[in-house]
Amino acid sequence: MFKFVDKSIVFVAFLAVFVLEWFTPIHSDDYRYALIGLSFDAHLHHYLTWSGRVVADYTSALLLATESRFVISTLIGLAVIAFCYFIAKTPTGTLKWKKHDSLVFTLVFLTFWVANPNIGQTVFWVVGSANYLWTNLFVAAWIWNLYRIQLHNEQRTQVGMLLLGVLAGCSNESVAPFVVGLALLALVYDLWQQKRLYGNKVAYFISTLVGASVLIFSPGNFIRAQGAHAVWYEKSIIERLTIHLSDRFFNHLALVWISYVVLALLAILLYIAKRNGNQSNSRNLLMVVLMLLVGLGTSFIMVASPSYPDRVMMSTFLFFLLAISFLLRELVTLSTTRVMYGIYAITGLMAAVFVWSFSLMYAAYTRVYLQDQVRVNIVKTQLSRHHDNFTVPDFHFLKMQNSGGHFGFFHDPQIYGRYFGAGTVAKKKVNFDYSVLVSGEQQNVSNGAVAHFNPQGDLMLVSKVPLTGTVEVKTANDEKRIPLDRFKSAQINDEFWYHSAIPEEKIVAITLLP
Repeated sequence: MFKFVDKSIVFVAFLAVFVLEWFTPIHSDDYRYALIGLSFDAHLHHYLTWSGRVVADYTSALLLATESRFVISTLIGLAVIAFCYFIAKTPTGTLKWKKHDSLVFTLVFLTFWVANPNIGQTVFWVVGSANYLWTNLFVAAWIWNLYRIQLHNEQRTQVGMLLLGVLAGCSNESVAPFVVGLALLALVYDLWQQKRLYGNKVAYFISTLVGASVLIFSPGNFIRAQGAHAVWYEKSIIERLTIHLSDRFFNHLALVWISYVVLALLAILLYIAKRNGNQSNSRNLLMVVLMLLVGLGTSFIMVASPSYPDRVMMSTFLFFLLAISFLLRELVTLSTTRVMYGIYAITGLMAAVFVWSFSLMYAAYTRVYLQDQVRVNIVKTQLSRHHDNFTVPDFHFLKMQNSGGHFGFFHDPQIYGRYFGAGTVAKKKVNFDYSVLVSGEQQNVSNGAVAHFNPQGDLMLVSKVPLTGTVEVKTANDEKRIPLDRFKSAQINDEFWYHSAIPEEKIVAITLLP
């Protein structure tokens, strides 16, 4: 029974990611890395002129090269599960499923989802996941293994750990220095406690240093610093520090405030347990403090960067999740009735927020999936008319738990056009959901306009000429008239679009009145 429950928890977590990823169209820089492909020369040029993120760039290219929504959704779903699993299992120093692991994993996953600083760009975006999920997965796996080696005083050198050190070191700029720092800390600890250095840990330190050097000392980084980011680097250290601390550092830390609430509630449970005479493990508590300090460090070090998008907080979030895992492991080890009830209550609360968050994201992403079909249809239509330069509508998301739920809206007109075999394909902001164009029913109305509508309350009129007048909407039980000047509108190429909310009922007829 318990094994079935354990497997069900992991499967539900995987399914939640898989389903939303399935409905996520490729977007933003996905087109660029799909065009780069797996060519060594293309990646070398990218490394020399743009970015040192070799690991992330090849991960992006490999995922996109599959050209399969099933493969991409499965792999990203598994990456999230592995990420949370390594975090949940780090305090135990083993990957074997043990008592209370299902509870620890559940709360780690729920916190990962609900408190994520930008889940839309760190998970539900192929290139974003490569840069911030997959790279941090390598870091999480490396930390788990380093902590296990430290616990068991293992002296055998693992080839896999050497490779993992390079991958973790060559992750992203905010976390790479701290991967090297943690490897160095393990050496310092051995010198302090045992008055000696172990060859395997020296090798692991060197491997992380190699990976970080490949990332940070990329020629492309210096070219970008001298070009697009020259203004930032011309500022003095004091100016950059002032800007970072006043405008960025605390604002970004506030993005993961829900994880602080979870930590605080768990800390209260530990305080209650200690008041009742229960003894705590100082090692776990020291690790909680260390993880929090490293997490703060990954955010502070971004003072060196000219930009600090929300998604970069994923590396900081990793260490806060590790702090939660160590504190949670300490609590389940105590296993008192009050403590366990408290953990169940926290987990239940987070599960309720997760269900709400997922339902909103599902509604939004399924609509965006249909919107992408509209965009692709526009591309095909324009190309069939031998048009090289044209416009597609921007994606429009329904309301979600927070703004971090949606993926990025970046759009490169030249890259998008090149991907589809066109010239320049610009995007145009529309303030309505136009998915009804492929999911709804159609009806011709006067003046050559076509009405598109569905029972969910969406109505769109598409016309070759601007429309005026009033739209009459008849349902089985009601009749409503809406002036066209109350519709939201946009012009996409040679078409005029009009959108309005209508009653969520079966539509009998739509008429355009003068």
